[in-house]
Amino acid sequence: MDYTHSLDVPLLKAFVAIYETGSVTAAAERLTLTQPTISYTLARLREILNDRLFIREGRTMVPTRRAQDCYEKFRAILHQIDELVDQQRAFNPTLSNRRFRLAMSDIGALAFLPPLLKYIQHNAPGIEIETMQAPPETLPEALALGKIDAAVGNLPLIGKLTESALLLKEEYWCLLSSSHPTIKTQLSLETYLAARHAHVSSELTGHKHLESILRNAGIVRKIALQVQQFTVLPHLITSTDLLVIVPGTIGRMFEGYGGLKLLPLPFEVPPLEVRVHWDRQQGQNAPQAWLIETIRKTMSNL
Repeated sequence: MDYTHSLDVPLLKAFVAIYETGSVTAAAERLTLTQPTISYTLARLREILNDRLFIREGRTMVPTRRAQDCYEKFRAILHQIDELVDQQRAFNPTLSNRRFRLAMSDIGALAFLPPLLKYIQHNAPGIEIETMQAPPETLPEALALGKIDAAVGNLPLIGKLTESALLLKEEYWCLLSSSHPTIKTQLSLETYLAARHAHVSSELTGHKHLESILRNAGIVRKIALQVQQFTVLPHLITSTDLLVIVPGTIGRMFEGYGGLKLLPLPFEVPPLEVRVHWDRQQGQNAPQAWLIETIRKTMSNL
């Protein structure tokens, strides 16, 4: 069946939105449409493509094999259309209502989004930002396919596969309760090794290399708590005797909440590099170039 004449841009956008969000409701919110409209659009897609496309499992819409085959093609078509439109008209951020998708960790969003959003609010109020998390090894492909517009973080694994620009270098610090029962203003290596520690073990951050650095240096910690997110640390560390290693920017932010303090680590750890990454080809279009420059402008002075 030749169904190409039946597929239009709104249908493709709805398909991609459902695929990427796993939800009719979330797809409707992304496209600023009503849920019944997206449901009707999905019914049309199913009829045109003669496939269920998405099967509900719990609260998630899981794509069928046919949907998986269609996704990359439809996403590429939409990206090509965006490029053609961008070439025909100059990108004006003050008038644009474009949505940019950024990959960053939970602490990346906590530290880097406020200055970015403040700048956009005053200079490009129609621009929308959506953040997501993904394993670092999947980011080069996501950038190349246009699933995301940029990735921000300490991502050494993808450095050679993308274009990137240095935003800042950060030192690691030790975060602990300001009322810690035994550690006051100084932290010796002996005290550090004897203490109990919290460890962030998420596969979605770029800090996995820290564990191998410590192991190679012969530093073995007593891990009493493992968590998946940095953002839960302030509430957990304040009332316990746990120590945790954090990047300086987020550590100073947590310290400002009260009940916490930062101390230098009693051993050397190489500073981490926070970079913005983008695809070589994608970065050549005007909206992408504006986004990268805006990220560099707002995040380099943290």
